Amino acid sequence: QVFASLSLIDSYFSMTVHSFHIFDRRGKTLFTKRYIKNYGVHEDEEQLSEQRKLVFGMLFSVRELSSSLSPSTAEPGELKMLKTGASALYNYETVSGLRFVLYTTPETAYATNDTAAQSPANSAKETSISEGQTSPAVTGKIRASLKHIYEHIWVTFVIRSPMYQPSNPNISATNFEASLDSYLKEMPWFR
Repeated sequence: QVFASLSLIDSYFSMTVHSFHIFDRRGKTLFTKRYIKNYGVHEDEEQLSEQRKLVFGMLFSVRELSSSLSPSTAEPGELKMLKTGASALYNYETVSGLRFVLYTTPETAYATNDTAAQSPANSAKETSISEGQTSPAVTGKIRASLKHIYEHIWVTFVIRSPMYQPSNPNISATNFEASLDSYLKEMPWFR
């Protein structure tokens, strides 16, 4: 079990980011950025395209399954995160149907300091979550980052671009990828 020390306010967790995807509501891949490459394994574009289709299909199917099993007849629930033993998918879906997906390893450490609990009688409250568990706070922070990417990077560099076309956004003609990389690499959990 890994345990991390931290400041009084923030929590600390670390994960390896494998890739970042943006899908439209029909499943078309608008953007993909791979951060971890499989060295020694040649992956052609067709194989990578199939992987992206599988990721979108899985997210779509799990969301539909959870909606059909939900006792509520209201709007379908949001799929925030999907985790297996070896990986985690964090999902943020916009009202327009865009999906921002971060594919990572599960977080390897989590701890919090509760400043309200600090008194002469109490030392800082520390919580450790084993590797098989995921904290709702971690999921919330990742989803907040995905929301920030949508609202402040995607909208600023892609939607507001004079070359923007909804059916085929020209992402390579914008500063979106550089801004995305800069933002993600500033995150304390990015590894």
